[in-house]
Amino acid sequence: MAELDAALAELARLRAGDEPILSLYLDVRWTDEQQRERVRLFVQEAVRRTLARYPEGAPGREALQRTLSRMREWVAGLTGQAREADRQGVALFACESMGLWVELGFAAPLENALSTDAVPHLKPLVRLAGETMPVLVVAPAPEGADVFSVRLGEIEVEERVRQPLPRRGEPSFEPGAARPVAGEGPTSRYERSDKNQRHGESVARRNRRAAVAELQALFDRRPESAVVLVGPARALAAFERDLPERIAARVAARVRRPRGWEAGDGTRRAAVLAAAAEGAREAARVRAGHLPDVVVGEALRGGIAVVGPEDVVLALNEKRVQVLVLDEQFRRAGWRCENCDALGASAEAAEACPWCGGELHVVRDLGEALVARTLAVGGSVEVVAGDRRLRGYRGVGALLRQTAPTGLRGASPPWPTAPGASRP
Repeated sequence: MAELDAALAELARLRAGDEPILSLYLDVRWTDEQQRERVRLFVQEAVRRTLARYPEGAPGREALQRTLSRMREWVAGLTGQAREADRQGVALFACESMGLWVELGFAAPLENALSTDAVPHLKPLVRLAGETMPVLVVAPAPEGADVFSVRLGEIEVEERVRQPLPRRGEPSFEPGAARPVAGEGPTSRYERSDKNQRHGESVARRNRRAAVAELQALFDRRPESAVVLVGPARALAAFERDLPERIAARVAARVRRPRGWEAGDGTRRAAVLAAAAEGAREAARVRAGHLPDVVVGEALRGGIAVVGPEDVVLALNEKRVQVLVLDEQFRRAGWRCENCDALGASAEAAEACPWCGGELHVVRDLGEALVARTLAVGGSVEVVAGDRRLRGYRGVGALLRQTAPTGLRGASPPWPTAPGASRP
């Protein structure tokens, strides 16, 4: 998580000059030779289409050609390697004139894509970060629980909180208690069984609470984590009753514990990763379904949210966006001012920057520009799929830090002023 967040923050601050920034995403699940060949053909065709958009003699074309050649050599080396179980997707960001060459590998697949733009294209990484949020997987048992912290397809922490239960029929004594002597204590085997059962239940409760304490410690380090419970329904219900409310609210899935959990043959690791993936998907689905309603509802009430490209771009220029919510199908061109770096929501709307009068450059993919700008100012991004309500506002909205640049509630003033400049 920390590595991906740091990479996103660093990449989001980059702006290209004449030579564009190359963004490459590849699915490197080498299941067969055909998959390798598909990647080679994709890269070959993508390079051809990219160079066709930059005519001979265009500024930055020669440097871009060299960057693309280096990228093709890198891909050739990649497709010639043996299968790597810990890498299913890779990303590359490169620009010769900026001295940029950043390689990233992930234990989750990425869809093949190549783009060149003034900013790196980060939506696939944002989507990946959302779908692979931190997940705490807990498998409770009478002896305690197995607790795992999973992020980006890797088990980062594994804890076994275990305390053996008394064996059936074994007499149990509290520390310091006197042993029964002949003629004292329970004489019926049913009474002895009942006492042992009560003691076993008491030990199980103590073990369960110890496991909850361990889970709570891990959760408090990453309160954004989803929680997945693994085991039979009865054991999970008992465990959930002891969970603090804030953790119980983050339970995203409950799954059965597979046979062979204790075998040590990789079954448990595979089951933990599968459970974490299911929990992350479900938590992302719930969040993606919830956020657009929050944004649209808050905007319609005149609260701390805006919807639609124009209002979102205005808030972003004024650095008021806290969470950008973007439909994955958002497609729109805009502009960027060469002088003050302001963004505009429509490429045809102005001939000069309305903020400072500077020269404008067309932004072919406004969505990627919005993502990069939001991350660069310390905001977060949620990419959602197929939300009808958000699409009614052309597929974009934002939760704000404040409703006006002054920090007071109310609409932004009507006059144009350069982003960041003090107002009269």
